Order: sequence, then C-alpha cells, then structure tokens
Amino acid sequence: MARRETPVVLVCFDLLHFAGLNLRGSPYVDRHRYLSQCLLPCAHLQLVHSSADAEELYGAALKSGFEGIVAKRIDSVYQPGQRSRSWLKIKAAQTAELLVGGYTRGKGAREPLGALLLGYWEGKALRYAGHVGSGLNDEIIATLLKRTAKLERTTSPFAEKPPLHRPTTWLKPELIAEVTFSEWTPAGALRAPVFVRLREDIAPRSVRKGAPARERAAATPSPAPDSRASRVSRQREHVDEALLPGTATDHAATVLEQLKNPAKRMDLQVGGARIALTNLDRIYWPADPRTRRGAVSKRDLLVYLAQVGRFMLPHLKDRPLTMIRMPEGINGERFFQKHWEQALPEFVETVTVFSEHKDGRHRYLLANNLPTLLWLGQVGTLEFHVWHSRAQTAPEAAGASTEYAGSLAALESSILNYPDYLVFDIDPYIYSGKEAKGEEPELNRKGFAVGKRVAFWIRALLKEMSLEAVVKTSGKTGLHVFVPIERTVTFDEARHICETVGRHVMRAHPKDITMEWAVEKRTGKIFIDYNMNVRGKTLNVAYSPRGVPGAPISMPLTWEELEAAEPLDFSIQNVIPRLEKNGDRWHDVLESKQSLTQAFGVKA
Repeated sequence: MARRETPVVLVCFDLLHFAGLNLRGSPYVDRHRYLSQCLLPCAHLQLVHSSADAEELYGAALKSGFEGIVAKRIDSVYQPGQRSRSWLKIKAAQTAELLVGGYTRGKGAREPLGALLLGYWEGKALRYAGHVGSGLNDEIIATLLKRTAKLERTTSPFAEKPPLHRPTTWLKPELIAEVTFSEWTPAGALRAPVFVRLREDIAPRSVRKGAPARERAAATPSPAPDSRASRVSRQREHVDEALLPGTATDHAATVLEQLKNPAKRMDLQVGGARIALTNLDRIYWPADPRTRRGAVSKRDLLVYLAQVGRFMLPHLKDRPLTMIRMPEGINGERFFQKHWEQALPEFVETVTVFSEHKDGRHRYLLANNLPTLLWLGQVGTLEFHVWHSRAQTAPEAAGASTEYAGSLAALESSILNYPDYLVFDIDPYIYSGKEAKGEEPELNRKGFAVGKRVAFWIRALLKEMSLEAVVKTSGKTGLHVFVPIERTVTFDEARHICETVGRHVMRAHPKDITMEWAVEKRTGKIFIDYNMNVRGKTLNVAYSPRGVPGAPISMPLTWEELEAAEPLDFSIQNVIPRLEKNGDRWHDVLESKQSLTQAFGVKA
C-alpha cells in the first residue's frame, strides 16, 4: 500500500566504501565505476551520472523543477567535511525588474539604507515581493537616497502589509530595480535576491510578476555571427560598449577614483560591468629591503592594472590565458590555473580548445577587456601567461580555420596552431654563489649582463636575415626576444626555425651559450630555450607582474634601453609614468608582420 501511495526512489550518485575497501581516496571516475558494478538499476533504484552535454542536462533539470545540477571533476577524491572546488553546485539564476516601494534603515555604516522593499503590479494592486540588501554598496546607496528623496510618502504603497523589522521609509513606486534571484517562494517572495542596477528604460506601470527581463534599449547590438561564435563567447548576447578593450583608457580614470575609497571591500563599476572587490588591504608583495620597495596591496595591484590596461590588453587580446594565482600573496599558496570551471562574470570571454593530453575539451579565459583584467586581479592572479597564437583571424588570416574544439586534427589545422611570433627564451645559468643546493640561479648582475649580450647576438643574426626583433625582460632573471611574423608557419616549423638560429649563435659563442637540457651542462652559460615555440606553452605577457619580491614586471624595451637596463628597474610601483610618457615602444614592430619566406624558404 505504501509503495503504491507514496512511491520512493533511491537515487545513488557516489560510493565511499566497497567490500571493505575505502574508496574515499580514489578518483570519482573509479568510485562511480564501482557503484555501477554493484547496483542493478530499477524503477525504485537509480544511478545519477552524466558525462555528456552539461547544458542539456542543466536545462532538463530546471524543466523538471530542480534547482540545478552538481558538477564534479572526474579526477577528484572525496573530501569529507570540506567545501571543495572539485564539486560545483550550478543553480538557476533568474532576473526580474521590480518596483521600489520603500526602504528600511540598516545598521552601522549601512544605517541610512539597509534594504529596498520590492513589488510588482497585479491589476491595480502593488504586490509585495520581498526586500533586497545584497548588492548595495556605498555609491549605489548614495544614488538611491538622492533619487528617493522626492518620492517619499506617508503610507505604504503595497496592497498587503510587508513584514518589517527596521524603521521604514515609504516611496511612490516609480523607481525600478533589476535583481537576480534563485526562485519565487510559495508565498510569492523572491528567494536570495541581489540588486543589480536601476532601470531607466522601463515604464513603471509595465512591471508584472514573471515578465521576462528586458535588455537595455541602448545595448550594443550583437555582432554578426561568425565561424568562431560557438567557441569564443561572451556570457551574454548583448555586450555593453563599456566592456570592450578599446575603452580601457576612458574607464581607467573612473576606476582609479573609486579605488581611492579606503573601504576594504566595494563593488567596482567599470562602465556597465560590476566587480565585487574584497580584502583590498591584503598585502600581495611585502616590503622588500633588497629592492628598497614598499609593500604592494591588492588595491595597489588593481590601480596598476587599471593604469596599464591600455598598454597590456593589446598583448592579451584573444590569447588563451594561463593564470598564476596567489590569493594570499607571494608568500602564500600559488598555483597555475589554465581552465576555469566555475561560473564567470558576464563580461569574461572564453575559448574552448581540444586537449591533446587529456582527450577532451577545456575552456580557457581570454583577457579581452578592462573589467576582465581587474576581475583577474581580484581573484589573486599575480602573473598573466599567454599562448603565442591567438583565437582570431583578423586582420591578416582571413579564411583560416577557427575550429579548435572538435579534435586534435581540427586544432592542428586551426589558426591557434600558427604563432604570431618566434620566441627566444634566454635564461642565465650563471650562479651568484648564494643559492642553496639544487636551486635555480638567482638574479645577479653578471648573469643578466651575459644574457643581454646573447640577446644582441641573436638580434644581429636576425637582422642579417632582414628580420626585426623586439625584446622584453622576463621580470625575473631572463629576457624574451620576439620576432613578429606572418601567421604562415605552424608551431613545429617555428620551433625548428628557432632551434636553427639558436644553434648558429651557439656555434659562434660556445663558451657563453648552451641548448642542453641537463641542468649540470647549463651551469655557467646562457640557456636558449627554443622549445617555448610549442602550441599551448606560455610566457608571461608584456607588463605582467611577477610573483617575486619587489613586484617587478615583464617590461618591453627598445634595444637602446636594454644596454643599460637591469630587470628590477621596472616594477608595479614605478613604471606607469614611464609608459605614459613614452607609450608602448613595441606596438609598431609587433604590428608589422614579417615574412619568413626569404629568410628560411618557408612557403606562405
């Protein structure tokens, strides 16, 4: 009887022990295999697992009335009692526009305004839909108080009496707030609402429950579809012009003004984008007596990124990004992060690329605009490393394939397999004598001086082949020499060319240069690493900070400047006046792509 009237289904999704075997340290893919082997699914016993289309599964879950799905890394182990990033709860997020019918007082710094009281029209009655306090910062509150001063009234505009716990100011329902929320409760209120913005483009009388959220009337139209639309995507269909990289200069001033606010946390407005900033007083680079540089906080990093954005973004644009994150600063945990599995802000663009090592597809971030650059700083990205190829055919590679995700063959025939430049990575293995056994050489004047000499030798040989090179410091001990080229050679061909050039220079200067991989054979010499010319390998981008004492950056230089330069001459704290005076010395050379046909006989 109970089975008929109240049928129960046992849903199984993980297995921690099997036949006396502890599986908690085994990867999820193995745990699920054991689970599927020891259970026989039926009407009342089901297994839950899907490795297919997550978006399709997510849509089906919402249609069935569930709040979302859980995504698990297949290589993750079970971590009892811990919140792990290997398991992500992906919940539905809805958007609505609602009328502001009043506001309550807050506490402490939020005493003037704590939460907005929201509602919608049902016929002639204004129905109460709940209150929202999340998402309100000092700037928004100041705007709201100014806007609401002329709308105050003595009685509630709502048809029912809202539950009130603080002193309340009633308003004529003329302001419209856009909010995100998880769902409507059975009582008709918003669950977990967050304030997004005020809407000026909607008539107050049109606000109804369940009406679909409307785009701003002034939103930029979607770009014409192209072949890469399914792989390089913005998170929303219409992208506000304020989010695009060309406006970095315009928005830097407003960002810098907001960062003068001494608050430790704030919502940073960058055009139409909003970034929640936290722990702004956290020290990322402690004061360093050796370089005589003071401490650098997260706020200082964001100020630097806002100022350097117009110089740095052209070098980042459309290049798959690898982040080196140090959320607690250079003395805390640090980790490489190639892929971002969590939800992303709407202004962050991505590209999906086939992985030849893991036989799957992975999403890379593209730092294509100022909001993205600042958001990366907020999440503790202290170094920005990029591919040497870019996911964009314009302007000179029209007709090239932009199918990067389907297979290894597709990736190899795509534009991502054609680099924008040849790279010579110059690493001094000349030791200072202060290193501990087994450590890499630390920065020292002798090693860097010989490295500079090698860079000039490489440049001279390239000039004999009518090829112009540019140079930048690595920000640590070495140098990077780049040769901008037409995208007509693959990475394999580029690596072979760089090896040929490197070996020619090494034969001319055998006492100073090595290309040996064994570290003991590099000692006392400069190592030329031609193997940086590999698809998927990365180097820190121009103007990227480095996660070492003194907050140095990877600095582009003219060849004349290199003669007198030392790598620690250039840091977050001193380079902006120089850039504003001289501009990006690299730009013209990087834009003038050079043909390798004459120098190496490579066919275009």
